[in-house]
Amino acid sequence: MLLETAGRLNGLGSHFPVVFEKQGQKSRGNIGIMMTLGIEDTFPAMRAKAAQGHLVILCPDGQHLILPALPKVAVRPEMLAAVERMLPSTIKRSVAVIGDTAWTTGSEPSLQTANQAIPFFGLLMGFASLGHLVWIFNGAANLLSAGCREADVLVVDSASVATLPRDWKAEAAKVMRNPEILIHDRASYQLRKA
Repeated sequence: MLLETAGRLNGLGSHFPVVFEKQGQKSRGNIGIMMTLGIEDTFPAMRAKAAQGHLVILCPDGQHLILPALPKVAVRPEMLAAVERMLPSTIKRSVAVIGDTAWTTGSEPSLQTANQAIPFFGLLMGFASLGHLVWIFNGAANLLSAGCREADVLVVDSASVATLPRDWKAEAAKVMRNPEILIHDRASYQLRKA
């Protein structure tokens, strides 16, 4: 049985229906769908789900948390315009994100825990709302190449940089389509080139 609940994103005043599924068994939840795949299928499946209008997160246990993108009409126009200036929707981009994903393993992950773990989570939801493909993973060395493959943009949480391999930028750029690597600086809440 699918259960729909209302979610709020970062005080935007936007409500949207969400569904939660874990390992193929549908159950109660409050922010998305979870499913598990083998590592060889993980990132292609994440990109495919992102292409269907979802923000997709690779959980530390290998499951995927899948969140529906907010419809544009559910986002305040000034917020949508700000996101549009950062990453215009005239050219659809694939955006890989390296950030904390540990929050997804809680008994009931929420948008509040997402915003605490990834302070720019609302921005990522905005990118997805504009039609960009967005997927998030933790940047573990064994996932770096696969996670960045086919991305046009890589956004790295500044809190995650210290955990990345020394040559992470070169490794990521090597597999990206159009390498644009940005770091989200938590101190200034700004995106800057890596």
